[in-house]
Amino acid sequence: MKYLHNAKFYLEGSFANPVTALLVDAGRIVKLLSSEDPVQPSWEKVDLRGGWVYPAFIDAHTHSFSGGLYEDGVDLSACASIDEVLSLLFIAASQKPELVIGWRFDEGRIREKRFPTMQELDSVCPGSRLMLRRVDGHSCVLNSTARKAVPGLVSQAEVLIAQDNDLAVNWLQDNCSDETILRAYHNAAQTALRGGFSTLHTMIGDAQQSVQHYRLIRNRLNEFAVSFQLYPQSFNLPAALDLGASRIGGCILADGSIGSRTAALGEAYADSDSRGILYQSDQFWNDFVARAHQRGLQVCVHCIGDAAIRQINRAFALLPADEVRELRHQLIHCEITPDALVDGIAASGAVPVMQPAFDLLWGGPDGLYAKRLGSRRGSMNRFGTFTGQGVRVCGSSDWYVTDLNIAMSLHALIHHHNPAERLSPADAIAIYTANNAWLNHEESSRGSIGEGFWADLSVMDTDFTRPFNWPDSRASFIFRSGEMVYAANPA
Repeated sequence: MKYLHNAKFYLEGSFANPVTALLVDAGRIVKLLSSEDPVQPSWEKVDLRGGWVYPAFIDAHTHSFSGGLYEDGVDLSACASIDEVLSLLFIAASQKPELVIGWRFDEGRIREKRFPTMQELDSVCPGSRLMLRRVDGHSCVLNSTARKAVPGLVSQAEVLIAQDNDLAVNWLQDNCSDETILRAYHNAAQTALRGGFSTLHTMIGDAQQSVQHYRLIRNRLNEFAVSFQLYPQSFNLPAALDLGASRIGGCILADGSIGSRTAALGEAYADSDSRGILYQSDQFWNDFVARAHQRGLQVCVHCIGDAAIRQINRAFALLPADEVRELRHQLIHCEITPDALVDGIAASGAVPVMQPAFDLLWGGPDGLYAKRLGSRRGSMNRFGTFTGQGVRVCGSSDWYVTDLNIAMSLHALIHHHNPAERLSPADAIAIYTANNAWLNHEESSRGSIGEGFWADLSVMDTDFTRPFNWPDSRASFIFRSGEMVYAANPA
């Protein structure tokens, strides 16, 4: 028996409760204890050092392989000029790795307002393959060595978008050794623990027909410090079923991104004549969703613009609504949702899986969304509206796109730039605990602190039910099934 004590425990939306300790046996919480309960000498005492204990936080949508791989790459988010970008890439290339990756690049934040050219990339990295990815992951540039290596890449454009971007990124990342792949997932696990998470839902596949290294990771899940819940990110239904998967998709794409102007809109962008791109026809999605649904697979599709969300939600709406609710089909991102579309999602039973940090980073009157969409920014990231309609929203970081940091995500939910879309602290916490456990059909065993539940716990140094400064918040301990898998300052 483990006796977890000296902490405050979050139950039913509050720390205002008499619980002073948890008794854990065989990985589960067997009793909630108060100060009046006797403590047995035989119990293993675990001092939580005055922390704030939550049901372990779960991230419902991550690119863990890419994020873990990029942890060994070059973070370009602080760069203010092309020269700074090239300087950092040169330092990385001088170590002569197989693949140099620059990530979190945002041309809108640098002086020149553009991507580096291929010639500029060649000047700092003539030998290794080099890939520079935009912060949203929906466009990239390659140096000559990388470009020549990618088979089937015929585009003459230097900045690759849509299918060309996916082809280049997936081929370069497919051609990694098992050692590199496993290192990436271990990197991802450590990043998750530091950010307060015990579980990551993560996609493996090229968003076409390949399931890449899914089997490798599935067969070694017990080696990782966090729980990876896997999506075969593919259209390949036979492969998903052969793997024993219960879901399919992730970032199989209905459209692109707002930053790259490839998210599919009902009306043109405010700063362009384009309406973005629908990557597939209505019939394609209707057929795919129906076939996956008939096989009992939870379907998860990337859809950001209102035209794309409407397209995917229509495919879900053609199915019996009670069955959609049971399988919990997902609208990944689900950003631009006018009132009529919110009503349609509530009727279909589909689940919005959304990213609060998107609003924190790109919302507001002067943000990227306002520049791209004008007044339509008011119909974006509608956490409050969905919750008020009884739609169960689930939360994620979309890591590597935004930080794997629970304090950042909760702050963004509580302080959405639109007051009508803000959530209470209790509703915000539920999105990353009870709701995300429910999404994975684990609501009776995870996502809450209660007797009989697995002892999955995030012990933080912050009370998220009160005002907090998110950059200062830290995870103190993380427990999985009663085992401490992370301690910020080991005794």
